Amino acid sequence: MSEAEAEADREQQESLARVERGGLPLAAERRLRALAAGGGSFTSDLSVADFALCHQLGLRPLSQVMGSSIYQVGYQATPWPSSFGGGLMFELQTLSEAWNEVRGRALHRLAEEAAHVEADSVVGVELRTGAHDFAEHAIEYVVVGTAVRHTKARRARGPVITELSVADYAKLAQAGIEPLGIVAWSSVFFVSASYATQMLGGGLGFSQNQELPEFTQGIYSARETVVQRMTAQAAQLDAAGVIGTRINHAIQRISLGGGRYQQGGLMVTFHAIGTAIAHATDAGAFSPKATIDVSS
Repeated sequence: MSEAEAEADREQQESLARVERGGLPLAAERRLRALAAGGGSFTSDLSVADFALCHQLGLRPLSQVMGSSIYQVGYQATPWPSSFGGGLMFELQTLSEAWNEVRGRALHRLAEEAAHVEADSVVGVELRTGAHDFAEHAIEYVVVGTAVRHTKARRARGPVITELSVADYAKLAQAGIEPLGIVAWSSVFFVSASYATQMLGGGLGFSQNQELPEFTQGIYSARETVVQRMTAQAAQLDAAGVIGTRINHAIQRISLGGGRYQQGGLMVTFHAIGTAIAHATDAGAFSPKATIDVSS
């Protein structure tokens, strides 16, 4: 093995170790540090309108930044004793933890890339999730945005990541409202119908309109878990509230266990993500400029 090949192998091993610790590969960090030190042309995913709006706000685009993670979902134990009225409802902790961990790692890497270019904020963040055939039972989370620096006054703290569009970010700035960061949580519940509910319709073959109470309760339980965790995150940031919250939920039929212990039901997945905000004390209300049409 040549010296160059040995160096390339050492760098690859170091990059893998960094990724395992939740950090960035060496090549990405080196590129971003060089960009911060030497300036040069920036890259971004900003539209023409977004770029012009950043210019009006005094935001200088520095670089497109990304955070990504592909996460393997582990074994989910089945706590059958947790039941009510013959039905079952419990959180699939392994799945919930996997979604929260994969998102946390992606957002951490996004913030780390932004810090390497000495950014104040990341705007225009887009989120993508998915699964892949090449990694069974794995989930992916990707966040992409544009790192910007405030030309008028630098932030004392690290870069602020928001889930807002550039236009919404501008509206907050004009209103004197400060974004504090992203708050988010995911919760996955398993729910099966009670014997009484099944018998009402002869095994869910219902002959009349009626609510499925266990399934409704399952959605509420997942939602309440998510809201409680997001509220706690906002409190840690001393936020006045959370805005722009996006909610996504999915329901699919699954079976847990095996043999005579196999139980069919629904898996309820509930995701929510938003931006925590505070009222800035040093910013006044935005005053619109008067415009007079003299063309007529």
